[in-house]
Formats: sequence, C-alpha cells, structure tokens
Amino acid sequence: MALVIDRMFDEYQQYMDDHRDRRSLNFPLVNTIWPVVTIIATYLYVVLRGGPKYMELRKAYDLKAVIRIYNIVQVIANGGYFIAVMFYMLQWENFSFKCQPVNYSESKQGYEELYLSYGYFLLKVLDLADTVFFVLRKKQSHVSFLHVYHHAVMVTLSFLAVIFVPGGHVMMLGVWNSLVHAVMYFYYYLASYGNQSSWKKYLTRLQLVQFVHMGFHFGRPALLGLNCGFPRIWHWVGFLQAVFILGMFLDFYVKAYVSKGREGAKKKT
Repeated sequence: MALVIDRMFDEYQQYMDDHRDRRSLNFPLVNTIWPVVTIIATYLYVVLRGGPKYMELRKAYDLKAVIRIYNIVQVIANGGYFIAVMFYMLQWENFSFKCQPVNYSESKQGYEELYLSYGYFLLKVLDLADTVFFVLRKKQSHVSFLHVYHHAVMVTLSFLAVIFVPGGHVMMLGVWNSLVHAVMYFYYYLASYGNQSSWKKYLTRLQLVQFVHMGFHFGRPALLGLNCGFPRIWHWVGFLQAVFILGMFLDFYVKAYVSKGREGAKKKT
C-alpha cells in the first residue's frame, strides 16, 4: 500500500513539474495543492457536519453587523476586480473574446493575467464565509447542495486555473462573476436594513444571463473545435460547468418565482 501511495505521489509531482505554471510557485495558497485541499475539506466538514453539530444546542448568533461589513467588503473587492479586469482587457493587444490563448510569458501582460487569475481565486476563497454565516445563524436550510457545490467547485476550479491556465479565455468568467457578485452583495447589504425582496428575482435573472453567456463563451470553441492555443479540455470544463449550474439555477428560479406566481394567481381567482 505504501508503495502505491508513493507511486501516486511521484506521478502527481511529475505531472505538476511538467504542466503547472511555475510563475505562481511563490504565491500563498497555490504553491502546492495541499492548502486548497485543506480549505475545501475544512469547509465541507464545518458547513455539513461540525458546524451544525456545534450549533445544535446553541442559539443562533446575531451576526448582522459582521455580515454588513462582510457585504461591503465583497462589494468593494468584486467591484474593484471588475474595474481592474476590464481596464486591462481593453488595453491588451489582440485580445479575442472568441478564443484567447493563455499568455505564459514573462511579459507585462502575462503577469497581469496571472495576477488577475490569482485575485479571482482569492475572491472565491472569501466567498466560503457565506456558508459559515448560514451555519452560525442556524439557517441550515440555506446550505443547499447547489450552494455548497457551487462554492467548493469555484474554489477548486479557480485554483486549477491559476496553476494551469492563468488567463486567456477564462478571463471573461472573472468579468461576469465579479460584476454579478458586486451587485449581489450590494443587494444583501440593502436587504439587511429592510425588505428588498423585489430585487431578488432580477438578481437571479442576471445570474442566469451570466451562465447562458458563459455556456456560449466556452461551448462555442469546445463544440467547434477551435484551436487558439487555449487547452480544449478547459473549454469543455467551462462549458459543462456552465450548463450544469444553469440547469440548477433554472430549477430554483422556476420553483421560487414561476410556480409560486402561478399558485398566487390561482388563489386570487
């Protein structure tokens, strides 16, 4: 058994040596795979088992002030990221929104793409606090499969993007996601002061538009087999992830707004 584990570790190390972007070897949390494995494992344990067990005999924590500060931090961080990524993308020469290769060079643009990819990864790690707040407020019903899956997968994929494909075609994901999150956390901040539920439906629609566009953005080169220097496997990963999340969000939207709207209309008649 020990020999098998050693062989697997050697194969993993060889693969990383051959394929990972070595420019990020000194970046915190992405220099090896183990920090992210620890983060994801701890997150899943806390929100699915340890946290609910800890809160079982305790009253819900009043975190309103903390969450308001957190929401403002998220608005500033995501809004700032959106402005930064748009600023640089519009400056880069020959940047194609149809199919863009990764710039692995030591050039100024190459490092700008790398730093933006790393910044996006850090934003996804910060997002994990959402679920922890749900647990501490005893809102375990909010800790759905969609919620946990989305957060865990986004941290994982953004980490893999930093070490394998930092930039290129995936940059559009950062544009959309940071914009949606800036709007979303601003909504959460306002909602903490009163009922802003009428916004929520439109926020979900914005998220649906994001997933439709990302499905097209990754699906077009994947399905057409476009070769622009961006790894095709990552086109497929982005496409399938967008389609899967779109399906789950559509299901939520129909149940939350379409079906309830019909039931409300029937009651009035």
